[in-house]
Amino acid sequence: MSKKPNEKRLNESQRCEIITKLNKTDAPSKRAIAREYDVSEGTIRKVWDKWEQILERSALMSDETKKKIFRSSIGRFTELEDMLYIWIDSMRHANLPVPPSLAIAKAKSIASSLSIPKTDFKAS
Repeated sequence: MSKKPNEKRLNESQRCEIITKLNKTDAPSKRAIAREYDVSEGTIRKVWDKWEQILERSALMSDETKKKIFRSSIGRFTELEDMLYIWIDSMRHANLPVPPSLAIAKAKSIASSLSIPKTDFKAS
């Protein structure tokens, strides 16, 4: 999906500001906030629908990083990613090389141990 020519993109800091404004008891309308940030009302609705995810992923970011991040997401298989990260980190601490093919094989192995169907997870 490509960005429309005049469409602005919100950074993580702006998303957090919008959530704070919408959480107030005397919150402005979504339309007013959309005008303030020069985005569509649909964009504000999407931010509000995903407010928990946005606050969770931005909790560990610095204010400077939040201003630079325009796109961010949480992975589908966070447990797998955490286990793979720990494995790769231990391999690096042991000064062992981790070629991509080995990391992919390990990811597939972890996925099968977590009972993640092959149709849902494609290690790449």
